[in-house]
Amino acid sequence: MVASQNPYSQHTLVAMEQAEKKISIDDLVVGMFVQDVFNARDVLMVSANSMIWDQSQIESLKRQGVRHVHINVQKGKDVSPDHTPLPAPLPKNAPDEPTTREHEYYKELDRAKLVHRQTIETAREVLDSIKSGGSFSVEKVEKAAEGVVESILRNPDTLISLSQIKGYDEYTYTHSVGVSVLVTSLANAMGYKGERLLEVGIGGLLHDIGKMRVPESILNKPGKYTEWEFKVMKKHPEHGIDILKDKKKVSDFSRAVIIQHHERYNGNGYPYGLKGEQIDEVGLMAAVADVYDALTSNRVYRAAWPPQKALALIFRGADEDYSRRIVERFTKHLGIYPAGSFVRLISGAMGVVVRVDRGNLLAPSIVVIFDELGKRLEKPYEWDLAEKQKGSDGRKYHVEISLNPKAYRVDPGQYLSENPMQ
Repeated sequence: MVASQNPYSQHTLVAMEQAEKKISIDDLVVGMFVQDVFNARDVLMVSANSMIWDQSQIESLKRQGVRHVHINVQKGKDVSPDHTPLPAPLPKNAPDEPTTREHEYYKELDRAKLVHRQTIETAREVLDSIKSGGSFSVEKVEKAAEGVVESILRNPDTLISLSQIKGYDEYTYTHSVGVSVLVTSLANAMGYKGERLLEVGIGGLLHDIGKMRVPESILNKPGKYTEWEFKVMKKHPEHGIDILKDKKKVSDFSRAVIIQHHERYNGNGYPYGLKGEQIDEVGLMAAVADVYDALTSNRVYRAAWPPQKALALIFRGADEDYSRRIVERFTKHLGIYPAGSFVRLISGAMGVVVRVDRGNLLAPSIVVIFDELGKRLEKPYEWDLAEKQKGSDGRKYHVEISLNPKAYRVDPGQYLSENPMQ
């Protein structure tokens, strides 16, 4: 297991703890900086790390069942002992928002498209070869994983966005690529570096290689598995390891992704029923990445779930199916409104989330598809909600709710791969 190093000194950690304060949602006011939000059972829902700019944000949190929050009193307003909001401290040379953020994103997007296509082709070649009883080149897999790592290091959002573009007939290949992108991006955010990061990507690409030994009648069955069929399916992680028995260049670290991505934190997973700390950290990460990508993909037996719905299900499984620490990190990394989410603003305008602002998870960048009156635009355009919310009419640029895009005949993937400014 690889543990990321703590980048903070003990003195810094103490200062950070002193800056945090847990308060009731009823004491939350505009000008406070929220770090963590808790539901009615006092269970952490998400790490927000964002300023409250408008009363509508508070009302939205209340509607979602939030009862307590952690605020950072060095970044925003404090609460006095009598619950009277105190003035916010003056900012300490806070840097301005980069004006080239969109430009850099779309510059990398073009390169990421090539990486995405090439990685899907590699996955297709590898899996089809195994399915037909052949072998594959570890060097090709490594090269594809290198492309994923390099793109993520330049800008993690581009490949995450592109991995949301999926089709029914390509699921076998796009799922392998999607898991590789998600688990590599998460590993990078958690401090994995160099060779370890590459090994994570390789493991992600090969995580379902064992399914090539499962009959197609079971793999693509639209209904519920029989007990025997599920027993056959549960063998695929072990099949994957067996396929790799002569591939000495595939590290044990990569193999952990393959053998453990269906293990569950409470011991109810397979193939070995490992529990808690018996599962490698990379296995815990792969479990979350695997189920998220599967839920947000179209299958023969169900339509893709919206990103927020998939995240909500995973979060409900924290401490049971998944490690809470990993779930919280994954949620923070993808954002409250992940790329591909279809949202409606307070103004009534609707659009697809294309980028997440990790400094303000409540204010992503969206491609606006419907105007404030609900009319579909002939030429969609992009809004950086964090910038829009700074204006005098900033309230109307806050996200009100996440919607099902299919109800509005919207394909989010259409807006994740193109620059609307062109």
